[in-house]
Amino acid sequence: MEHDEWIDGALLKHQRLTQSVVAIIKALLVAKGIPYLAVDGRTKNKEGIKDKIKRKAYKSPERQVTDITGVRVILYFESDVQKVSSLLESCFKIDKDNSLDKGSLLSVDKIGYRSVHYVCDIGVERSKLPEFESLAGLKFEVQVRTVLQHAWAEIAHDRNYKFSGKLPDEMARELYLYAGLLEVADKGFDKLSKEIDAYGDVVKQADELVSDSIPVDSISLSNYVVRWGERNNFPLDVPTDKDNYGELVRELDEFGIKTLGQLEQIIPADFSDRAKKYDDYLSIHGCVRSWMLIHDWRRFLERVEFNWMIYSDAQTIESYLPEEELEEFRHSFGPK
Repeated sequence: MEHDEWIDGALLKHQRLTQSVVAIIKALLVAKGIPYLAVDGRTKNKEGIKDKIKRKAYKSPERQVTDITGVRVILYFESDVQKVSSLLESCFKIDKDNSLDKGSLLSVDKIGYRSVHYVCDIGVERSKLPEFESLAGLKFEVQVRTVLQHAWAEIAHDRNYKFSGKLPDEMARELYLYAGLLEVADKGFDKLSKEIDAYGDVVKQADELVSDSIPVDSISLSNYVVRWGERNNFPLDVPTDKDNYGELVRELDEFGIKTLGQLEQIIPADFSDRAKKYDDYLSIHGCVRSWMLIHDWRRFLERVEFNWMIYSDAQTIESYLPEEELEEFRHSFGPK
């Protein structure tokens, strides 16, 4: 049949292209430190290609069909859409005539499907590499959306879903009102994300990160302990997920430590030296919990709810405790 030979050959190349583009984009996002929910690729099947050629009445499908390979990048924040757009523009050859920002097409009084849409190829320089030679000149499409933009597009524009097509005016109006709430939330999350980053920068720049005006929270605590480790040449295991510090912040609060200044006051001056002496290299959690236990382990036992035990000898902590307290301490915090 017409176009079958071209389609079969194109599919073999595009299956490789899809895998390659997804891998390239993921690597770029990681290298630039841009968080993302997903980078998904799909290769249109033969029937889908033939249907598009027929529907669009294409005369030169090898030039006109640009979406055999499609990649979707889903980001958390609206401000990252522009970062990724700039990244794609610098790393691929963009077909500007066929690329667009669907959000910019909406008039000021309209709410609807928003997405940045690129038609690209891998570019001259990349196509010179042996592994990409056979993919030179092949067009692919990339959509860049936020999570909430993606949710709106899936809900309102899936051809098989109840919200697609022409709805009664009142229902359509209500649908777009809810879409507006998604757009407001998208901008709100982006604004809050920037405020959190700015707060982290302020904490990092604070004088030695010790002040009664700086409360203990996941951001200030992790920054402080990392700086303490750097000042004392004490390597620490640092989790990248701030959620890891939630329990630790709660324990400090129940113990009575509300600010970084109060935390500073309970750290033994020679703690890093003793920990190194006993080869007791700790995580952030281990350091902070050790400081509380050394300061007043009975207060910790009375006030703080905890679900962990000390399995090792805890030589660093025990070196600060009177001999007559050791048995009770081990019984209280060791394996039962």
